[in-house]
Amino acid sequence: MKRALVHAALASPAVLLALGWHYGRLGVDPEKTLIWETGIWAFNLLILVVLMPGIARWADWPAVIDCRRAVGLWAFSYATTHFGFFVIFLLGWDMARLGSEIVERPYILVGFNAWLILVLMAATSTRGWIRRLGWRWKRLHGLVYVALGLAAVHYLLMIRSDWGWPVAYASTVLLLVGLRVLKRGRPSPADRVL
Repeated sequence: MKRALVHAALASPAVLLALGWHYGRLGVDPEKTLIWETGIWAFNLLILVVLMPGIARWADWPAVIDCRRAVGLWAFSYATTHFGFFVIFLLGWDMARLGSEIVERPYILVGFNAWLILVLMAATSTRGWIRRLGWRWKRLHGLVYVALGLAAVHYLLMIRSDWGWPVAYASTVLLLVGLRVLKRGRPSPADRVL
């Protein structure tokens, strides 16, 4: 029951976007809205993944950690949808153009690299991979901080005006990465990622 509620909550932005698309409520440029909103939700959930161990310790609520993999996989789902909408709506499925866009536009290159890290983490998030990789699994999934940093740079590079939100997100990421670096010498059992 708890797992179903967690998944329902994490799916709700996607459901609202789908309803908005169906009923024509996504503004004058609905394709751009879909790309934008799925990217922001991927970013929000990545931040949540990083915050969850601290929340579990602060609230003395270890059950929060049990939801971390679900949040991470939903972050990957939103990031994949964000990338998919970019390919569909802006590139018209032109995969040759995708290659040139990645090379020519730094924000796309940075975002693509963040997505590749999430692909790797999602693919190795099963119990079988945890067993196979052993201690290396935790190190691999520590790349969530790299993905988060790349997402912040991706956001900053694509903005041409109205810097408020990108700077707020980048500042949050800097704080989280800084705290991680400070605490790196003191690992905690709650530090499982995705």
